[in-house]
Amino acid sequence: MTLPLGFALTGLVLVFLLALIWQARKKVRDERASRPRALAHAELVYMETLFRIREPFRLVAKVDRVYRLLGGSLVLVELKTRRRDRPYLTDVIQLSAQRLAVQQQTGEVVEPYAFVSVLGPGRGERIRSHRVALLEADALIRLHRRRRAILARQEAPAYAAADAACRGCALRSKCDRFGGRA
Repeated sequence: MTLPLGFALTGLVLVFLLALIWQARKKVRDERASRPRALAHAELVYMETLFRIREPFRLVAKVDRVYRLLGGSLVLVELKTRRRDRPYLTDVIQLSAQRLAVQQQTGEVVEPYAFVSVLGPGRGERIRSHRVALLEADALIRLHRRRRAILARQEAPAYAAADAACRGCALRSKCDRFGGRA
């Protein structure tokens, strides 16, 4: 005995819909499990979203996650996969730029702190979140101007404060600090 084609198609559609529901629930569970404890009662409002601004300089920022606190302000979270379980200055700069873009585009208040959530090897699925203080807009503008001046060869770049920062640098072979050509 064979089933009518319409009945079989309905069954396939039902299985497909159930699979979609299961995936959506898993995604929500995974997001909840990776959320910083301080944001346990916050509402997830943006995930993998682009923000664009033209002033005070052109910027396109893709945020990993943005949460709304009970008071209405927003908090940024950046997800990282790395060996060392710690935030870096580059994370602070990235999140500060994201903060500027989100505030400018939405007009909403974004807290002056954010979280860097790190998943590293050997910790299984355990994510550790680090709260970081963000740079103010004027500090970002100064960084942007300095970068432009260095690229235009109007200012000289500075060496990294610690030699360890130079170990993995892609430009190390060209750096005069290590005998390369400047």
